[in-house]
Amino acid sequence: MTSRTQYEIKTREATEATIRIAVPLADVEQEVESVYGRYAREVHVPGFRRGRVPRAYLETRFGRDAFVAEAKEELERRHVPLALEKLELNPVSVPHVDEVAYDETQGFVFTASFAVLPTVELPSYRGLEVTLPALPEVSDDDVARALEEVRGQFATLGEKEGDEVADGDVVRVREKGQEWDTRADASDPVTKALVGKRVGETVGIDAKIALGKRLQASLEIRGLRQVVMPSVDDELAKDAGFDGLDALKDDIRRRLEESRAELGRRALEGRLLDEVVTKAAIPLPDSFVAELVEEEIAKVKDSLADPRSSLTFDDYLARRQTTEEEFRKGIRESIERRLRRELVLRRLAEAEGIVIDDAELETIAKHDAEEAGEDSLRFVARLRAEDRWSEYRAGKVNERVLDVLCSTAAVKEVAAPPKEA
Repeated sequence: MTSRTQYEIKTREATEATIRIAVPLADVEQEVESVYGRYAREVHVPGFRRGRVPRAYLETRFGRDAFVAEAKEELERRHVPLALEKLELNPVSVPHVDEVAYDETQGFVFTASFAVLPTVELPSYRGLEVTLPALPEVSDDDVARALEEVRGQFATLGEKEGDEVADGDVVRVREKGQEWDTRADASDPVTKALVGKRVGETVGIDAKIALGKRLQASLEIRGLRQVVMPSVDDELAKDAGFDGLDALKDDIRRRLEESRAELGRRALEGRLLDEVVTKAAIPLPDSFVAELVEEEIAKVKDSLADPRSSLTFDDYLARRQTTEEEFRKGIRESIERRLRRELVLRRLAEAEGIVIDDAELETIAKHDAEEAGEDSLRFVARLRAEDRWSEYRAGKVNERVLDVLCSTAAVKEVAAPPKEA
């Protein structure tokens, strides 16, 4: 038998691999001697100094097989990572070790089996043909709705005529000498009791709130206020930082058009990426996916088990109108889609030779920070401190990959169906 440990790939399937490791006899004997030495140092035997316990005594007390078994375990722990590195394999499950052969005149042979992510065989990905609904133009109604949001930002509170509380009113209430404002909301379990009451009345509150607790209070209605919306005119525009109403409308329209174009771009990227994923027909290791599904479900259950949560897991499922089996299926489909997309993006980056080194990435980060109005050094430092630098790099690489898909695609736009449909 060779004097060096031998590593080889025994089987390599799409999502499973088995490696074979052969440890020469000399290395096995050396490891067995190491185990004997450790026992001699650690075992206390009356009449013998520590480290001086005879090997024959140890074999009589524990049996040689125990020392050989420990030596094998140590050789497995040591050589499996070395084999994976040498053979350039990246398991996504804990390797399962099986002994193949052990002979005190030959050596120790064992295998390790584990799940792996598949090697993606890319289909033709340039010039993909896809059909997407045409983006609707930004209408005057869209601009008007955005203007209403701007009005809301500059709204003020004013006194309300009359004394009856309406849904949405700001109500001044008093309890035990303390006063504060609250909004009457017909959908809120607490403040809905105020709707329809009058100034001067005392309203009893008895409502169930978060964590299954009940809130009991007696609130005296002291006064009413209402939200006063400003007029849509040049004054509103100036308050928002524009020269006049036309300039504000132009800015709103431009932003809406950019936002709509960005949504269209994201839809195109997703469609193209899914097209490549579908054509690539990528298998996934079932054990790995199942493990990710359980981790995701455990996160949901843990968050709902938090004392601050007002829902149990069963409540959560009921609110989503689903069963645990359907919920689990949905999570699995989401995880499989994400994994396949990640594998395709990584493989496309390799095929296109897209690499971003640290120097270029810092230049990109500086530009992003400036656009966000943030100090670039602080921005980069935060990414590194939060261990998101690699994630940030992957995102930028993916952007370039998607640029390749989009720039070479043949996109056909069709009119979107009417909203009534």
